[in-house]
Amino acid sequence: MREDGTVSFQPGTELLADRARTREAVQGCLETLRAGVLPDDIERQRVDFKEEAGRRGVGGVLLSGSPENIKAADQLADEVAAMANTPGGGALIVGVESRSGDLLGTELEREWLRQQIYRRVDVAPDIEVINERGIRLLVIYVAESREPVEDTGNRIRWRAGAASVPVDRSEWWTHRQGRAGWDAMSRPSGLDVSAVRAGAVAVAREYLRRRDTSDDAQRDIAGAPTRDLLRQLGVLTVDGVLTEAGALLFCPAPRAWLTWTRLDVEGGDILARNESPAGVSLLEQIQRVETLLDAANDLVTIPGQFAERTLRKLPMRSAREAVLNGVVHRDWNLHEPTTVTWVEEDSSLTVVSPGGFVGGITSDNVLTQRFSRSPALADAVRALGLVDKQGIGMDRMYREMVTLGHRPPIVIEEPGPRVRTRLVGGSPVIPVMRLTSHIQPTARQRDVQVALVVYTLLHHPFTTARQMAAILQRTAPEAEEALETTHRCVIDEQPLITPYKDTWLLSPAARGLLTSTKADRDLLHRLRVLWYEAPTPLDAPTVAAAWLAVHDRITSGDYATLTGLTTAGARGVLDRLVGDLQLTRGDAAGRNAHYVRRV
Repeated sequence: MREDGTVSFQPGTELLADRARTREAVQGCLETLRAGVLPDDIERQRVDFKEEAGRRGVGGVLLSGSPENIKAADQLADEVAAMANTPGGGALIVGVESRSGDLLGTELEREWLRQQIYRRVDVAPDIEVINERGIRLLVIYVAESREPVEDTGNRIRWRAGAASVPVDRSEWWTHRQGRAGWDAMSRPSGLDVSAVRAGAVAVAREYLRRRDTSDDAQRDIAGAPTRDLLRQLGVLTVDGVLTEAGALLFCPAPRAWLTWTRLDVEGGDILARNESPAGVSLLEQIQRVETLLDAANDLVTIPGQFAERTLRKLPMRSAREAVLNGVVHRDWNLHEPTTVTWVEEDSSLTVVSPGGFVGGITSDNVLTQRFSRSPALADAVRALGLVDKQGIGMDRMYREMVTLGHRPPIVIEEPGPRVRTRLVGGSPVIPVMRLTSHIQPTARQRDVQVALVVYTLLHHPFTTARQMAAILQRTAPEAEEALETTHRCVIDEQPLITPYKDTWLLSPAARGLLTSTKADRDLLHRLRVLWYEAPTPLDAPTVAAAWLAVHDRITSGDYATLTGLTTAGARGVLDRLVGDLQLTRGDAAGRNAHYVRRV
């Protein structure tokens, strides 16, 4: 209460209070250690000690630390996931031997670790560096999650005293109901198992059997009795009542929540249209649209060195992710359906979802920002194996599109409000596939940032950290890190990209792999890929203008490096642009000769 008697209000007070309590607990645990005593189990439910994994040698000898340690990142990601599932969240103090309380220290780089944890479990914790008795430690502060967080082994765990123990989804959501920010989709619907459609249960079992998991317990859910299946999915309360998410997925729907339209061309004839009748569950509607999409999305035969293989004109996982996002993240207070439209000639998919962006998401940050309008529904769909962990699916959608030579997805908000997602496929571009499949180390073939860097340089003569920041939807320093990572990738033992002055270019090795045959060169020319290599007279001004957009001058050496021409050939092109009144010669001559914009 303020001095004038009024009560002030601070949004997010519970989260702030949780963080304050966690800070106090961290200080309390450190003070207990200073006294030579280990904190008890109650104290360590909120704060845990972790020795950095991978730092013990033969005989348990402590090895010197390093800024990057993959084994430690794996270990801490799992512990962060467990802490995020724990009511109130908590903290991990890294660099302390958990049994003895001995201070061992850590050299892990804070931002590197944060990114590594985020990539593994989609939680980006706050990490602070502290100095305790001259020893460097890290404190990882973890906020309570709005939905269950699976660890790297697809398990849901939370803290119970000093240990992380398994918890099923129903129990997680039961605890969640008592917390601020409770999701309406997790509340009891008033319906029990008798209201569930048999067809919806059959669809759920089919999806669970298809789920890619090495966990036998996860696979066993598919054959469990209906009541147990629903409980394991987190949509049946301990009282035997379906949550609203469960009723929406498994019970008869009052209307069509999903519609399907198949056109020959944009604005052309309708080849097929499907709208599920009232009484069909949402889960059955999803399966129906997926079946129609599977039939429309033709296979293309790709020749290989030893055997042919087939691919879809539109990556199926990307298409399914677009449809499911349009269902899961829509505004369920609006009664219009999520519309799915397939255009035959373009092999394009457009999903329009009622309701605009929420939670700070915009078209400029869909790759990096995470928010669920209906966390309970999102979690149930994820448990069924329909979508990936939150955020990873969007990354995969982008990566799968560009590595096949397709354009990145378009995700925008339109008046209504509504969100429109558009994917445009077609025949995969074989030279681009060849390039991306040769990237080493192999793990980087799955890196969306590397994929987007390569895509950008296939369509632009160079890029900079500032330009990539907008494309990657990250900060300029993070974009610079992504460029350095891509630079460390190799093609046939040669760098994938190379630095030039303050820019980055696709390497000669990468360009050579793309244009190894005349057929490849002709195909890329038609698709405007590597258009800047030996550019036509019509393209020459575009190359020069692109360079001059970020530099005050261009030399014949710059132009030759960008286009693959000889220096003499590049000088001739730039001289012609002077003659065309597009450039002006600079004052210097000889090796310092250059050209500037004409004003």
